[in-house]
Amino acid sequence: MKSWKFSEKVKNDLLQKAYGIKDNDRRILFILRNLGPQRFTKLVKYSNLSRSTVSKYLTLHKKNDNIEQKTITDKKTNKQYQGYFITDKGIEKLGEAPLKLKEELFMINELKQNVQKLENLITFYKEIGIVDSFIFHIVKIVSKIGDNFFDIQQDRDLYLSLFYVFYNSILGQGAFARKYWGFEDADKRFSGYKLNLDQFCELYNVAPEAINYLARLKLITNKLGFFLIERENDDFFFHEEDLLGTTTLRMIKDRLIDQIIHLESGYYTELYNLDSMAREISIQLKEMGLIWDAIQNQFELLILNLIIKNAIDMGFLETDRKKFLEIISQSKDLPKSVEGKRLKQNILEGTKIQESFNIVTVLESENNN
Repeated sequence: MKSWKFSEKVKNDLLQKAYGIKDNDRRILFILRNLGPQRFTKLVKYSNLSRSTVSKYLTLHKKNDNIEQKTITDKKTNKQYQGYFITDKGIEKLGEAPLKLKEELFMINELKQNVQKLENLITFYKEIGIVDSFIFHIVKIVSKIGDNFFDIQQDRDLYLSLFYVFYNSILGQGAFARKYWGFEDADKRFSGYKLNLDQFCELYNVAPEAINYLARLKLITNKLGFFLIERENDDFFFHEEDLLGTTTLRMIKDRLIDQIIHLESGYYTELYNLDSMAREISIQLKEMGLIWDAIQNQFELLILNLIIKNAIDMGFLETDRKKFLEIISQSKDLPKSVEGKRLKQNILEGTKIQESFNIVTVLESENNN
């Protein structure tokens, strides 16, 4: 049986999360779900539990149909092993309750400290008339970012640039924002909910150069978790910790995990079509009301980049480089964005990937909406 090949960072992150799960039965399901099918000895190692404890919960999970045991043939050595797979019922069981991680207490204390550091930001937003529910949303996201945000000079330009990002966030558009954030336009001089850069700068008396530097460069490229889709004069942002970000990243990871399971179990021998995968995810997001028709095609281009990033982190490039390069070369949508076009070229030529995965600049020929 081949093991799933992740980058060491991803594997270590997953194991740290596994160790933090207090319920031993859920810890085993978490490992099978996120690290793939495992032999008994590997489960003992990865779970950091005794052999008798692992055996006990494997028996319980098999009885409840949460896992199944299969004989798998290693394609390289032709040896056969007994491997444990999580079932659909096991996946459902794992998702019934939130994971209780050891680092939660540390996270709570850190959040408290970060919120205290945002007192000046909160005061400023109140002074310019931003409603409390919108301020709360901004503070909720920024307090999770931590030191990388506070390393940036805290001043009026930064606060307005941050507000510009959230004002023009994908979730911040239309009825969703008014329903969940209680946000209304601050000034009726401009029709509609969205303000472009010039309108925003005129309304809040801030230099466009400051917004361009801070919102489009600093906040996007400094590993703060923000994403940007640029389309002509429009900016569309979201964050990895908001509803759209967490949902999108979870869907991408789930699709890639399913792909590994299919390949490992022999159900399918071909990798997914990247363009189709991005399309399917975007359709689901639209059906959930998180994106809308006019931005769907552009959002798919960003999804494509994120699929590739996660696939590389999970070891697809090392596991079967030839097949991975083949699916990259077959993508017709990657060249539709500036970053995707260069990313495809970097991967196929074997050069160092220097593109940002957090931004997509849609090429003019693709700007039809």
